[in-house]
Amino acid sequence: ISLNQFLDALAGANDWADVINIGQSYEGRDMNVLAVTKAGPGAPNVWLEAGIHAREWIAPAVATFLMRELVENYAAHPDYVDKINWYLLPSANPDGYQYSRDHDRMWRKTRSPTGSIFGCKGVDPNRNWGYHWGESGVSNDKCSDIYPGPEAFSEIEMQNIKNFVESLSPVPILGHCFHSYSQLWLWPYGYAYNAYPPNREEVEQLAIDASDALYQVHGTVFDPINSAELYPAAGASDDWYKGSLGTRFAYTTELRDTGRHGFVLPADQIIPSGEEMWAGFEVVIKKLIEVSEKEN
Repeated sequence: ISLNQFLDALAGANDWADVINIGQSYEGRDMNVLAVTKAGPGAPNVWLEAGIHAREWIAPAVATFLMRELVENYAAHPDYVDKINWYLLPSANPDGYQYSRDHDRMWRKTRSPTGSIFGCKGVDPNRNWGYHWGESGVSNDKCSDIYPGPEAFSEIEMQNIKNFVESLSPVPILGHCFHSYSQLWLWPYGYAYNAYPPNREEVEQLAIDASDALYQVHGTVFDPINSAELYPAAGASDDWYKGSLGTRFAYTTELRDTGRHGFVLPADQIIPSGEEMWAGFEVVIKKLIEVSEKEN
């Protein structure tokens, strides 16, 4: 079953869930978002992005696990859906994802032509965003895995995401990106050392609290650190969500493991990865509801 088929099935079974097409990839694949909008107009919006890096297969798997829990297990936690609108893009880089399935398991980038004399394709989509674009953690070598593109938003997939999230009103309260691997709960900014958002304290504390809850499930340790502490890298989507779009919270979670299997995580770790991330997310959701209700 494909990711898009999974979205269709979830939406088909729930009248407050819909599939929204936000455009096509360079190679013409549909980029579909699952929208769970029972909360309705004016309620806080949450944006979930997964699979921006092709080889990180656990990311779309865990993101869809979370959405399935939200929707199918609605009765266990109705507030989560009654009070927040959810938007999930499970595959932010569908061409790269398919290429990693069919040809090169370690493929990371998009599949657009770069004009490389060596025939190298693709741009690192998580270096392609227009907030401090190109300032750190990139390479001008078109064959590099961290080639940021000729300019910010050169990639159609990133343009599609940007245009969609900018259309959401109110501005999402959270932009969350799923990656692997390293077991980290990263908070912005990542473009430079010591670059912190004005509400650093609440952003960092929520990362700490979520990591604590995640640990309780299977004893998996996630380190809640500033993104730049991993390595400074500019042009990432979470930095843009926070710094340009203006989300109150923005995170990147680096999922299992810490290197034993790396990107090639065994499939039997999908469910435990989903279970522990759900526990972390419950802490986040409760905080989002709390701060939203305070504001209103």
